[in-house]
Amino acid sequence: MKAKLILLLLCSCLGANAQFMGKVYLDVDSNGKFTTPDKLIDGVRVSDGLNVVVTDREGHFNLPGYAKTRFISVSWPAGYRPYAKPYRPVSDTTKTYDFALVRDEKMAGKKIKILHISDTETDVYGNWIADIRNTLKGEQAAFTVHTGDICYEKGLQFHAAEVNESRLQRPIYYAMGNHDLVKGPYGEALFESLFGPPYYSFDAGPAHFIITPMASGDFKPDYTTDQLIAWLRNDLKNTDPKRPVFIFNHNLPFAKGSYVLKGQKDSIDLAKAGLKAWVYGHWHSNFVTKDQQNGIYTICTSALNKGGIDNAAGQYFSLEIGEKGIDKITSRYAYLKNHLVMAQPLTNQLNVPVDGKLVISVNAYDSAREIKNITVTAYNTGGEKMGMASLSHQFEWNWRGSLLLAAGYEDGKYQMLVTVSYRDGASSITRHNFELARTGTPSLKWSTNILGNIWKSSPVLAGDLLIVGRTDDQGGANAGVTALDRISGKKVWGFKTLNSVKNSLCTAKGMVLATDMEGIVYALELTTGKLLWKTELGMKTLPAYLGGAVLEDGIYYTGFGPYLSAIDVKTGKLIWKNTSWAGRMGSPAKMLLAKGKLFVGANWDALYAHDAKTGKLLWKRADDGIRFRSGAVSSDNGFLYVTALNSLLVLDMETGETLRKIDTPFDFKVMATPLLTDRLIILATAAHGLVAYDKATLKPVWQTPVGEALLYSAPYLSPDGLKPVQTVESAAIIQGQSLMFGASDGNVYSFDIKTGKARFKIPLGAPVYADLLISGAVFYAADFSGNVYCFDGRLLKDSL
Repeated sequence: MKAKLILLLLCSCLGANAQFMGKVYLDVDSNGKFTTPDKLIDGVRVSDGLNVVVTDREGHFNLPGYAKTRFISVSWPAGYRPYAKPYRPVSDTTKTYDFALVRDEKMAGKKIKILHISDTETDVYGNWIADIRNTLKGEQAAFTVHTGDICYEKGLQFHAAEVNESRLQRPIYYAMGNHDLVKGPYGEALFESLFGPPYYSFDAGPAHFIITPMASGDFKPDYTTDQLIAWLRNDLKNTDPKRPVFIFNHNLPFAKGSYVLKGQKDSIDLAKAGLKAWVYGHWHSNFVTKDQQNGIYTICTSALNKGGIDNAAGQYFSLEIGEKGIDKITSRYAYLKNHLVMAQPLTNQLNVPVDGKLVISVNAYDSAREIKNITVTAYNTGGEKMGMASLSHQFEWNWRGSLLLAAGYEDGKYQMLVTVSYRDGASSITRHNFELARTGTPSLKWSTNILGNIWKSSPVLAGDLLIVGRTDDQGGANAGVTALDRISGKKVWGFKTLNSVKNSLCTAKGMVLATDMEGIVYALELTTGKLLWKTELGMKTLPAYLGGAVLEDGIYYTGFGPYLSAIDVKTGKLIWKNTSWAGRMGSPAKMLLAKGKLFVGANWDALYAHDAKTGKLLWKRADDGIRFRSGAVSSDNGFLYVTALNSLLVLDMETGETLRKIDTPFDFKVMATPLLTDRLIILATAAHGLVAYDKATLKPVWQTPVGEALLYSAPYLSPDGLKPVQTVESAAIIQGQSLMFGASDGNVYSFDIKTGKARFKIPLGAPVYADLLISGAVFYAADFSGNVYCFDGRLLKDSL
């Protein structure tokens, strides 16, 4: 490895006076050598890191080189890929730099599918690698792009050895992140020795793809943004202007609405150069925007192998690209195989109507394979077929339909066989046994899919309506707010927002208030969903807004950092805006209003206390691990109860001073708000279920586990270690002597509040991040796949 680094450093001196010649040819016999059947290719771009030329009619090129030339790289045309590496290090012993290309049909055509992953930050093998390989195969995708933070020396070496074209059986291209600039002769030296030049381009399908490095990082790079801009200009000058341009980078360097890449002395307006999407990572967040003026996308994914910094669910993207740019964006989730749960009807909680018609809802998912269809067949205890139904796909994991049972279901028992057929030709069958409940009200009264993910937007009751925010990290088409009839679950109205509504809604007199991820506030008429007013808070740069707003005395508190605001709900006019701080990372924590103070968390930054009337900053706390926190704070009798990494603290509300503190063995990096009773502090954890501490002594009382998370959301927690990840993002609520909450394992739980022992669980089959809602004898739950459930709590008294 050291020899490679020294060679690259020496080669950097050659460019100023060298001429670099070579040829590009179609390697017909795929042997990596130019032999008789091979054909020279004209019009192919080749670069020395600054200059870009195209091969002549005989397939030859001649590059002048420049002071920092370390590689000669080929920008291969659509329908081809390099036989070996698309670059060659320069050397004073190399006379010609020849590039062999081979035909590749997956790189051709008017449409192409690719995968986008980011921020894996690991040197440990995980099943996500096999998921990527199998997704590439199952979706016939052309290649994968990793947008950086491969991570430090060990991570770089691991990915070069284990996450490569040989392992994935399709090409993977790496962009360089801030943690990929490591100690060496210069920051990118190790990256170059493993992956080649930090920037290059190629054509595939209808588009032009450009891989670029982050401007700076842990160690100083040898390249500059001005150098990158100069090369970009030369590359684009030699690119067909009809091709949509996709640029991959570790970060997003633009303010909202601007696509001008700026260096110290130079700049380039990428919107004028045909940019259709800037694809990135870095923020460990799921955030997609589409510019309403020019249709340019910015696309960010969190890490697929761990939870996001802002508790984003781990995912990767499948991008379908056509002649005009992005055709479709699909979130994919790792670590799941043949996952299926019957969410309606529920086992032993079924009341069949007189006509025998069953409503069926199934949550099913496979990380690497797309589901083609799902059929359900019912049989009685004698093995006789009682009915069959084909389910329709609703949103992401959810499939729904109805099945008419033949006469005989009154006997009380039957089973259903659920057959899942995948697009790759495979199938799986699961059996579900049922015993009819013929008396009383059903435990599950209804369920409805609102056609959008539900993240931390808990159901809100207002009159006869149940209102929920919709999330769509796949382009925003399904983002918005939905109102359901609280009795039947039928949709009453829906409103489309520009971007995802990820957290809590508020209701005022006759209106619903929501803030989307781009910092736009919407006031909707409660009964109709009609827009009453809209206010843009002025979000220009990341992080995106995903916190929980609060409302009191006609004032709506929302926003984050420099656009944290107080708004008059009648008019939508600004009362005050924060000028005291700008947070580093997005925080999913819900704000707290108590005793005239507004408490706001900024992840990786601080906990802030503001005067609610004026917005004046009263105090902040960034020590004791408080800055590394995802959850909200709770208050009681003038005290604040705060979790911080592995600690529980009690603060003075007036001053922020620590009054009491204990260290715990638990990780509290979850979105849930601490639940306070007269005796207990009940806390959700990132990996150990639910825990309770004595409020007076801060001594542990009980700890209760849940199942392994289906998706990983708690920051940096991954299933690739040896310990289970039992995440709870949903805050516990009290129902009599019971605690109820949802968990990332896809279950709704009830526990005894005194002992922490389980009373029952309801399997839903998709993560439950939003808090539950209890209203009288019913309670409501919402899962990540967009299903809203209404249960009759009176039939859930016994343990399951």
